[in-house]
Amino acid sequence: MIRGRPITDQDIPRSPLAVVVSENMGKSLWPGRDPIGQCLRISSETAPCTYVVGIAENIKEQSLAADSGYYYYLPAAQFNPTNGGLVIRARGDAARYVEAIRRRLQREMPGASYVTVTPFSEIIGSQTRSWQLGATMFVAFGGLALVLAAIGLYSVIAYNVAQRTHELGVRVALGAQSRDVLRLVVVEGLRLSVFGVGIGAGVALLAGKWVKPLLFDVSPNDPTVFAIVSLTLIAVAVAASWFPALRASRVDPNVALRSD
Repeated sequence: MIRGRPITDQDIPRSPLAVVVSENMGKSLWPGRDPIGQCLRISSETAPCTYVVGIAENIKEQSLAADSGYYYYLPAAQFNPTNGGLVIRARGDAARYVEAIRRRLQREMPGASYVTVTPFSEIIGSQTRSWQLGATMFVAFGGLALVLAAIGLYSVIAYNVAQRTHELGVRVALGAQSRDVLRLVVVEGLRLSVFGVGIGAGVALLAGKWVKPLLFDVSPNDPTVFAIVSLTLIAVAVAASWFPALRASRVDPNVALRSD
């Protein structure tokens, strides 16, 4: 992604040379100023000015784990017009289009040149494969933990409802509506879940620095992630509380009052 603005005669008074710099490079060379239109001497201090005409997003070149460095981009005619490549964006699985693209480009190549087409997923596959496996395992264990938590909460609330059958029967006999009993049980389950989510969020914030090396361009303290996870856990807690609450709301006061 590149952003820029029209370059005026005042920006480039004498030189037609142009360059696009990365965000990190622009912030480092011209802190607090707009890099566009600034003069950059690439090869030496006496080289002619190459003027910045755009700002590109930071990239990772040699390793996905490395920090984004300083990069600049020159037109092919200025840099190396005899050497280059072609990048094609495909919809869906790029591997399906490899042979069709190769055959089409081969017709445009002169002489005995042979065109090779490699999906980007294969180029970075050796680096992303272990991360994908780790992410899959984390999702699987996280889903299992969520199911176990829901079962545990359901069991606790169901047991609590069974122990309070007499109390609930008294409430109904004194005029409590089914929705009142339902709300009472769900609110208690919700209170437990909110307390647990608060403790878990605090632990996650403290443990973020150890998790950070496992993440790719994602903050371990991303508020959006915390909000989504918290809402998901609370929704699961409400669902786990609903069924015992529904059973409690149907308590027959005659039976409940005769129970021990």
